[in-house]
Amino acid sequence: MPLPMLNSAFLMLVALFFSSVSSAQSLRIGTTLWPGYEPLYLAQEIKAYKEDIRILHYPSTSEVLRAFKNKTLEAAALTLDEIVSLEEAGIEVEIILVLDISAGADVIMAKPELKNMQGLKGARVAVESTAVGAYVLTRALEVHGIDISTIHLVNVENSSHKQSYESNQADAIVTYEPVRTQLLNSGAIEIFNSSEIPGEIIDVLAVHKDIVRSHESELYDVTQGWFKALKYIDNEPVSSYQFIAARMKVSAREAKESYFGLSLPNLKKNKELLSGTPAPLVETFKRLTQHMKNNLLIAPTFSSLTTANNQFLPKD
Repeated sequence: MPLPMLNSAFLMLVALFFSSVSSAQSLRIGTTLWPGYEPLYLAQEIKAYKEDIRILHYPSTSEVLRAFKNKTLEAAALTLDEIVSLEEAGIEVEIILVLDISAGADVIMAKPELKNMQGLKGARVAVESTAVGAYVLTRALEVHGIDISTIHLVNVENSSHKQSYESNQADAIVTYEPVRTQLLNSGAIEIFNSSEIPGEIIDVLAVHKDIVRSHESELYDVTQGWFKALKYIDNEPVSSYQFIAARMKVSAREAKESYFGLSLPNLKKNKELLSGTPAPLVETFKRLTQHMKNNLLIAPTFSSLTTANNQFLPKD
């Protein structure tokens, strides 16, 4: 090989090497579109991250879970029941941050003629079966004394929820914001929300256990950025909700209202939830997995290895 070509090939190899090293140290976080995850994007917008933090949007939770399983993501914003599905697939997970606690934001929307939860009997109910929707639906049916065999389940990913309602493919949808607001504007009514099951729907930032040491600085950085974003929302609500509204494709007023059914735990609350032996969040996780076993959502032999890790929370 001529010398100039050899030098060129060598330089290309060096470039590829350093590129792979750089890529290996980036922290890729997968999310769906949900108000509780928006501070991750807001932190990026206000340049709160110092490290290479990449927030990646996916159309559905199923795709986030698939990417996490395939290790094309180091971290993901997920509900606790979704972490159970990862563990069933043999994925070891640590929870490093509590993002939000649903207090009305997860809902079942229905055609007006259904009137209430009892109207679901005989109805077609659209739900993303691999996501929190399945848990919300089973708990809603349980709370209202409805046998799941009396409804017709339709597996629909979140990105198609609005379309399935408007095209008459389903009579009711298990969903969340911003689809909730979109369906309200289309004439749907809300017949159930997560305020009826307080403290059960919790979103967290989950990471692969084997990247905790290799990405320490990035994990510290993302939690710092998260709390900076929460502070920014408090101090600059107008610009914050305008940014969030543009991403969610709703008005600024609707973006703000989408947080009425959500609690975004501050640093003190995060420390409370992630600390102790066992941590309160782990206790909640145990109760949730027991419910899922009782309702045959997971195998009766399931045993969790997920741990809460508070080491990446800011010190003050």
